[in-house]
Amino acid sequence: MNQEPEPGQSVWVILVTEGTVIDYPPEVYESWSRAWREAERWAWILSGGGWAQVERPSQERWEIGDREVRLVQVPRPVERSEDLWVGTYWTRDGYPDPEAELFANEAEARGWAIEPVGDVEPSSTDETPWFIAATFEVRGEEEYAVAHLAKRCG
Repeated sequence: MNQEPEPGQSVWVILVTEGTVIDYPPEVYESWSRAWREAERWAWILSGGGWAQVERPSQERWEIGDREVRLVQVPRPVERSEDLWVGTYWTRDGYPDPEAELFANEAEARGWAIEPVGDVEPSSTDETPWFIAATFEVRGEEEYAVAHLAKRCG
């Protein structure tokens, strides 16, 4: 999407990833144009200030070597809170689905991350004050639910 959503309905999340790892804290923006500008800046920084090539598979995705900058529109949580968390589920194919989901607080993020996938319970979990992750063995392959404390930006 290349236009501002209706005010109050959505926000924009920037994810900087390398494979199935989120390299930097997700950033949440109220404005698409501000988020897009910051995603462009991330791509430029990761390219070494223009030294490495930046591929643009879409208007909201940048590829710099093994890293990607993703700009994702997500619905705003109904509950307003001081902390926002961003969850990403990495399938066994290495793709995020959902790419980003927003949670109003740590408890919501934890519940989402450790919730069984179908009838599969997490085989392991890891948690810090800013990170919650669960690994699932699905049909002999690993999948990951990861939630990060987000940075609110503008």
